[in-house]
Amino acid sequence: MGLQEKRAAKSIEDQYLGDYQKEINEIVGKELPININWDTFEMDFIKFVPSVCLQRLTDGLREVCKDDMGREAVAESLNSIEVYCIPNEGAEAKKELKLEDGVFSLTACWGGHHSGYFIDITIREYLENNL
Repeated sequence: MGLQEKRAAKSIEDQYLGDYQKEINEIVGKELPININWDTFEMDFIKFVPSVCLQRLTDGLREVCKDDMGREAVAESLNSIEVYCIPNEGAEAKKELKLEDGVFSLTACWGGHHSGYFIDITIREYLENNL
């Protein structure tokens, strides 16, 4: 990861990540650390982390946690969130949501064609089916 990418990632963390982290913690009712694996992102995709990745994740969690049952299921099953980016080429076939050992991993191309990332409805459905 070069200097330009490091600066872009730091800018996103400083401007957006804290607010999204706070909102997700409030939605879920506990600390749910988000780790963005910046070294997996190409420069062109870093700028899409707030609007494409974090907003859809937040909206999906909000729907799952709209009642006490959902909030409890998420609080009991999720301990952290990991975000990875993959190249746009072939992203539709390679994107993945995974919940394992308390870690919810989202792997997609967060700045490419819409078929290569997950929308909030897909995130909600995955969690509801796997909690």
